[in-house]
Amino acid sequence: MDNERKIAGVYIRVSTEDQAREGFSLGEQEEKLLALCKFKDLEVYKVYKDAGISAKDMEHRPQFQEMLKDMKDGKINYIVAYKLDRITRSVRDLEELISVLEQYNCFLLCDRDDVNTSTANGRFFVRMLTVLSQLEIEIVSERTKFGLNGAIKSGHIPGQRPFGYKSADDKKMIIDNATRPYVEKIFDMYLEGKSFQQIANYFEENNIYPKKKWKDTTIQKIIDNKIYMGDYEQYKRIGKQENLEPIVYMNVVEPIISRAKWEECQRQKERNQRTYTRDRIYTFFQRLKCPNCSRIMKCKGSGGTKRKYMYYTCEHCHINFNENHVELLLKDFIYDLLEYDMAVKKFFLPVLEDKSNNIDTSTIDKEIRELQKQRDRIKQAYIKGIVEIDDFKEDYNLIEDKLANLETKKLELINLENFNYSPHELLAERDLEKEKMIRLDTLNSLLKSKWNVMDKSEKQEFISKFIDTIEIKKDNKGNLILEKINFRNGFVNQLLKFYDVGIFDVAVPVMINNEEDYIKGSRMNEEQLNKYLSKMNEHFETSFYEMYENIDTETNEITFEYQPKVDEKIIRFVALTNTNGFPMSKENIKDRYGIVSYKPNKLLEN
Repeated sequence: MDNERKIAGVYIRVSTEDQAREGFSLGEQEEKLLALCKFKDLEVYKVYKDAGISAKDMEHRPQFQEMLKDMKDGKINYIVAYKLDRITRSVRDLEELISVLEQYNCFLLCDRDDVNTSTANGRFFVRMLTVLSQLEIEIVSERTKFGLNGAIKSGHIPGQRPFGYKSADDKKMIIDNATRPYVEKIFDMYLEGKSFQQIANYFEENNIYPKKKWKDTTIQKIIDNKIYMGDYEQYKRIGKQENLEPIVYMNVVEPIISRAKWEECQRQKERNQRTYTRDRIYTFFQRLKCPNCSRIMKCKGSGGTKRKYMYYTCEHCHINFNENHVELLLKDFIYDLLEYDMAVKKFFLPVLEDKSNNIDTSTIDKEIRELQKQRDRIKQAYIKGIVEIDDFKEDYNLIEDKLANLETKKLELINLENFNYSPHELLAERDLEKEKMIRLDTLNSLLKSKWNVMDKSEKQEFISKFIDTIEIKKDNKGNLILEKINFRNGFVNQLLKFYDVGIFDVAVPVMINNEEDYIKGSRMNEEQLNKYLSKMNEHFETSFYEMYENIDTETNEITFEYQPKVDEKIIRFVALTNTNGFPMSKENIKDRYGIVSYKPNKLLEN
């Protein structure tokens, strides 16, 4: 086949559930894709149709397999589909497909997902999808089916309400804000490496919600229940006895925890099921991977009551890391995470909140009134001698705990509703505070102090909040070298949300006074930049200088030049784009670049 010709195989697939759920048919897909091929100057070789077939795998779709054969025979060099999930919902299958396409110089085009592997950016985007797609389209080895029960889809879940949920007036299952914090606590503790039994013991010993009997099996059922990420699994218990395959209905109730966190907890089981030394608290518990065999390293300690030595060890490869040395190696990185955590809590929580998923204050007010009535009835029953003091105290304290949780939730909602700053005004507030501390030389001492006042348990919890695994090795002299840090999906999702609104920081290498340094960089449009500068100028004089690119005629290397003013300091590099949309593609966006600087002396006067 002539390599300059672009010959397309158009692939369309729809299952019965897809048609019912999303409403697009084979004919509609074909019409849209043929129009796309005409627009892209692609010659259509054949339209391949798999009707009534799910996306479970690629192997059992005859038309898809015929298309792959035609590709290998050189008859087509483009595969065009409506959406990426028409091709596959499996991360593993997608990785294999991309590898085969590259082998046969074939490209993938998906209309709705803006996928185009004929460009470098397109290939990068697809590889990102292989990493992130399971956050949206795959449920840990479970087969997901839709469209079998309209009542379930609308939130009318059968059976007893799981802990953390209750029934609304219309019988739909909704979040019980009074017990929601306990569910969140259970998932957080499990991600820290606590076992089912340890969590149950904690709830029992601290008399948390005493009406519920806390056992290891109680905790396990909560961790295993898909309802907490918004999905309902039908036939889970009776499926094996009656030869029924469980059916999963996705996003039918409001989730208490994110899908990413639920899936991380399932992966955590593998670690928790192994035997670890737990007589002491280890800061990097279950985080370090052996550099040779990639096993999670076990924790071991030695020493007496006055001086303890704590190690992470791989008994298979006989490798040991001293905890103090690991902490010293990661010190600067930990301080960066501490500063990020402080900034999120103080400035960026409104950006992360999804108001559409929050229950309004009127609903919470109603719950509070109902609990207050219950509390008054218990008081009257005690006064009249109907209930004994032990029964009175237990029920009364339980209601008081619920009321405290609801009042906290109501306060959070009120604060969020009254918060009117734009994301880029928040970014300016963060930059202002950080620069003040840098100029006054208080930032590092503050971060060091925050880390040092934490006890071992708090340090372990903080590390587990952000980091999934850490890969460290030793050089020839025995010095520790940081190889790689793998982040929690929940942390990655936060960063993606910040990226979507244009306030994600990246480290940009620059040359200042002939020395290489790094400054914060972000992408903004004109309106966002003006909001950022306006907020900064409330406190000190800020300027934006647009930079112009220079192209080296010999190397074709592009550089940007800017000479800082004598009395000014660079604070941020800005890629100035002409769009509000994120993520952005270089094919249709031309960025301009600039520097934001301020006068430090002016800052110190305020």
